[in-house]
Amino acid sequence: MDFEKMKQWMDIAQQMHGDDFWKMIFDDEQRSPFMANGPSPFTFTQQDQRGQDASFPPIDMVETATEIQYLIYLPGYRKEDVQVLSYGEYLVVKGQRFSFFNEQDFRQKQGKYGPFEKKIRLPEMILGQMNAAFKDGVLYIRLQKDEGKATAIIIDDEY
Repeated sequence: MDFEKMKQWMDIAQQMHGDDFWKMIFDDEQRSPFMANGPSPFTFTQQDQRGQDASFPPIDMVETATEIQYLIYLPGYRKEDVQVLSYGEYLVVKGQRFSFFNEQDFRQKQGKYGPFEKKIRLPEMILGQMNAAFKDGVLYIRLQKDEGKATAIIIDDEY
């Protein structure tokens, strides 16, 4: 078994689903239909415990030597409805979209409405500048990577 490839696969799965990935696999409620020859728990429309679609919103990640960029697709959302938070090695993107119509008036509803929250594990610590922009239903997040330069620490005489 090639452990390096296994580790790469696990890192990709963690980036796509965050910490919910392993919880989803080992959750009894998710595992029982699989064990009973039911539908696979690995479907892309899997819902997390809050009833939200775990694959929403879809995300693209681009990494260069100096930065990491995320493109988060939020069609129908407005900039005012979306929030981006940084927590050390995680980004959290959350927001809410409201419908113009009453719930009971829908005959078919495939659009995403209501709150969402997506936790994204960063591939490395980001110590540089962070920017975000929202245009045409796409949230662009740009994170400058740590340049790896050493910072001198002054040694005092007393603690």
